[in-house]
Amino acid sequence: MKRLGTIFLGAVVALGVILSSCSEDSENPGNPPELPPRASMSVNLGNFPQNEGGRVDNTAAKTNFAFAALNVGFWQTIVGATIVIPAAAFDAAFDHSFEYQESDGRWKSEYTVGQGGSLITAELFAETTGETVKWEMYLSQEGSYDQFLWFTGESRVDNSGGEWTLYASPQSPREVLTIDWDRVEGDAVNSLYTLTDETSTKTGSYIEYGVSAESDYSHYYDVSVVDTEDDDYDLSILYHEETKVGRVKSNAYFGDPDWRCWDESFDDTACE
Repeated sequence: MKRLGTIFLGAVVALGVILSSCSEDSENPGNPPELPPRASMSVNLGNFPQNEGGRVDNTAAKTNFAFAALNVGFWQTIVGATIVIPAAAFDAAFDHSFEYQESDGRWKSEYTVGQGGSLITAELFAETTGETVKWEMYLSQEGSYDQFLWFTGESRVDNSGGEWTLYASPQSPREVLTIDWDRVEGDAVNSLYTLTDETSTKTGSYIEYGVSAESDYSHYYDVSVVDTEDDDYDLSILYHEETKVGRVKSNAYFGDPDWRCWDESFDDTACE
């Protein structure tokens, strides 16, 4: 009986250690995942100009730039209309901390952000599964919408890459855009924006842009236009954000595979 009592006591002690360990793990889940870089959800597309903020100047002297600007401008409009609110909410997350939600095993950051003269409540959730972090952003505006899931995403734990899926609006909660991004250096990323809006005649079109490998240019852009009401076409652009010089090529548009260039004044110029 004495031996049996000793065994029972040992089992109780062991169980207590296990329960204590589990309790400590639940109380200390480790550090929250790192936020993906701000540039992974960018609205500026490398600050490509629309003729320095004005309308595209489609004069005889600026046809090369005008064609490039027309196509990048199309994407700037789509991206701006789609992600200006969620991008502002995501950007504000860098100024706030996460708290672990033991009830569902996720991290949560809740805060308010001003947008368009109104206050929006953001709830950003993060859940780490293996080498992947899953993200969900719910936004609320009093009297307008409540906990609308504006975007979801996944990123690698080391933040070397990931993807976002964005939805149109609380009034029209359909998927409209995906962003696939890869980190290249620092916070710089290369991104692929794909239009997934089934109500658009250009669904399936995409623009890929990022840091150029060409020393004379800061950014590259590869654009593919799919249109159910017009011809499909592709184009490539190289552009320098500081000098404003660039080049564009499109076999479908120009009729040959050659580059067309513009100078710092956006005027057509011979390519070197």
